[in-house]
Amino acid sequence: MSTDRKHISKTLRFEVFKRDSFKCQYCGAEAPNVLLHIDHIKPVAAGGTNDLTNLITACLPCNLGKRDVPLNDQVAVSKARAQMDELQERREQLELMMQWRESLRDLDQEVVERLAQYWHKYTPGWSLNDNGKQSIKKWLQQFSADEICKSMDSSATSYLKFNGDGKVTEESWVTAFDKILGICRVNRASRTDPDIKQLYYIRGILRNRIPGYFDDAKALQYLKNARSWDVPIDCLSELARSVKNWSQFSAGIGEAIQKMKAELGEGDEQL
Repeated sequence: MSTDRKHISKTLRFEVFKRDSFKCQYCGAEAPNVLLHIDHIKPVAAGGTNDLTNLITACLPCNLGKRDVPLNDQVAVSKARAQMDELQERREQLELMMQWRESLRDLDQEVVERLAQYWHKYTPGWSLNDNGKQSIKKWLQQFSADEICKSMDSSATSYLKFNGDGKVTEESWVTAFDKILGICRVNRASRTDPDIKQLYYIRGILRNRIPGYFDDAKALQYLKNARSWDVPIDCLSELARSVKNWSQFSAGIGEAIQKMKAELGEGDEQL
């Protein structure tokens, strides 16, 4: 090892560990299960520097390798000292990692607060309680802040209603907030299925028109199946507005598919 090696500060070590998510970049081992070192990509002896781009996180075995050294009294003392140094290093790395985790947690909470403020701009006079913010926190486990903001925009436009004083009504405020998660899901699904938004809308028409038995999942599957046979969206929308019960809807979907199959010269198709 070069005697000209420059000291790597704790701040710089923390930046490298944080960038590499406290994982050895050679084998994937994580702190605090292993002791992490800072390795030079280009060795110091070959002119490597302590620039962040030349440093990488490595566990002790990957960085130093393993050697079998016969023990004598001096080696035992050195080994004990090394173990104490390693223990202290582990403690310091654990503290650094906890600081990093806490900073991520604080950032997550800041995102929740910012999203709550974003929604509040649509609904002056109403604000989210801790349960509402907890819902946003759960949404962030599945969707990005940008996806949630766009869904808030759509929900506010579609569901918020105002009274004579220009204030958002309580009922519409609750409904609009409850719809945000579903809009997130639909928006993401629409990336791979361009029809999905319209099919959800048509299913909503059906749900409002058909009394008694109605299966949400099966209705959507029927609509998707019809679209797979190129039954036009307009045809499905017209069907939704004309049926009065589930049986009529199911039969109507079957007839629409059979019509398209006849045009294509295909055989029978089961819903």
